[in-house]
Amino acid sequence: VSGEGHPTSGKVKRGKTIKIAFLTQQLAELEDIWEDRVSDVLKRQKSTYVSGGKEMTPTQLLERVGFSSAQMSTRVRELSGGQKRRLQLLLIILDEPNVLILDEPTNDLDTDMLAAIEDLLDSFAGTLLVVSHDRYLIERVTDQQYAVLDGHFRHLPRGVEQYLELR
Repeated sequence: VSGEGHPTSGKVKRGKTIKIAFLTQQLAELEDIWEDRVSDVLKRQKSTYVSGGKEMTPTQLLERVGFSSAQMSTRVRELSGGQKRRLQLLLIILDEPNVLILDEPTNDLDTDMLAAIEDLLDSFAGTLLVVSHDRYLIERVTDQQYAVLDGHFRHLPRGVEQYLELR
């Protein structure tokens, strides 16, 4: 789906307007900015972003996911695991993809930050493809759930409950 691999059969067709972003479990996307201060990283982003119908600056978005004004002067390498994860997600969202693939997006987050990230994802205007063990997150931020069962991709109209029954 992300385009990193090739199908073993068939064709993949992707529309010309599709812009895919991929949040991995690793933090490799942050390595180029490791020594930069968070505020400097945000200054290089576009000046505004619309979230939930409201125009916000990158700094306001970062504050929305739990960053304090004091943490804006922190170097990226000095952030906690959860802070790095939130910054990683925010930078991807600021790039304005219309398809967002998330691999375990709630790793390293405490319950307060889980709620903030869920709110941010719930207001995402594009398509979300979420791979997660976090049942609540999946049910909160997605409209449709799918699972790979016995080697087949299967739609689950009744969501996670149906998955639990079938597995």
